[in-house]
Amino acid sequence: MKTVIYILIFSISCIGCKPLEERILGTYDIDPDRGCSNCVENGPELMVFEDWNIDNGSPGHYSFNYKNGEGHSGTYDFFQVDSILKLMLYPDSTSFEYYGILGTTQQTDYKVVGNKIKENCDGFLKNCVWVRRE
Repeated sequence: MKTVIYILIFSISCIGCKPLEERILGTYDIDPDRGCSNCVENGPELMVFEDWNIDNGSPGHYSFNYKNGEGHSGTYDFFQVDSILKLMLYPDSTSFEYYGILGTTQQTDYKVVGNKIKENCDGFLKNCVWVRRE
């Protein structure tokens, strides 16, 4: 029984061993059953993070697609503030609705937790949630 417990603890602790740059890679769909009522309305329906090259430090590529067919894409990177890594977006292509963010830097409050990306939407315990596709 002890062996099973040790294996379980080791497995759980290794989930956090991957750097954030690797854990964020993938395609995420919004979970309409979690979070606040405005998550689906205001947040991206689909988020894609790819192409992160850790060896040479080049930023990854992202793409956000919204329910109304609008969206934006560009590169992303991480910026450390104290002990927290912030996901920074650098849009270089947008639909008409998001034209105003073209060429800007967008600081996000996304948290990568397991196979999910979370963003606070209403206080401490409510989060918009995007789930990684398998």
